[in-house]
Amino acid sequence: MRNIMEAEFKKIFFLRFSKVYLLFTIGISLLIGFIFTVTTNVTQGVAITDLSVMEVVSANMLGVDLASILLIIFTALTISREFTAETIYTSLAAVPNRKRLFLGKYITFLLLSIVVSILMVALIYLTSQIILMANNMSLASLAEADIRQFVFGVLLMPVFYCLLSVAATILFKSSGGGITFPIVILAIPALLNMFPDTIQKVLLPLLPQSAIHSLSGTVGAESFETSGVFISISILLLWLVITSVIAILSFQKRDF
Repeated sequence: MRNIMEAEFKKIFFLRFSKVYLLFTIGISLLIGFIFTVTTNVTQGVAITDLSVMEVVSANMLGVDLASILLIIFTALTISREFTAETIYTSLAAVPNRKRLFLGKYITFLLLSIVVSILMVALIYLTSQIILMANNMSLASLAEADIRQFVFGVLLMPVFYCLLSVAATILFKSSGGGITFPIVILAIPALLNMFPDTIQKVLLPLLPQSAIHSLSGTVGAESFETSGVFISISILLLWLVITSVIAILSFQKRDF
């Protein structure tokens, strides 16, 4: 497995495109979060000094939403390249066990997404502190439970959707499927808001975005998205396990 992962990392970082894209993802996320935060008087009609510390941090962390989408695209393009260039045959010749090859890719992108997510959230958090300091406001402290919970929940988002993209790309054998599937899952909660409460009450708690919102503490007690920590983590794991199992079964049976 270690050799497979080393090979996967080399495939990713051999191309200059990958390094530039990941740096761009982090940079644009910082910029977007910063713009959202310093323009609250325009976007929300409220001066930044009238916001709470949590609201400032939350506005800045909106950049992570964009980063999650960009990471989905990067993952899908990177994995699908093997199918379009037909280098998948070389990979399968080196690793005939398709389940093992899938797990190698999965763990590789898990580690990559964790590093990118931690780096990105840390930089955005630092930017939030600078913005708060510049406006003579209290600094955000990870000693406070609500801020610590929020940061943890935000960290999970890029990691989860990156892994969902890994499974979707291999399942559909294309970057289109690898991009479309996780983005549709990401967008469903917004669409469900147009439906009656009876439908929202049943479907919203089952969606990964609701679980992430619950874990980050950004939902109210009356929201249909609200669920306990154990249930939220279980929902995220179930989504990953089910999509991965389907992708592995498809990968094992398919002739390329």
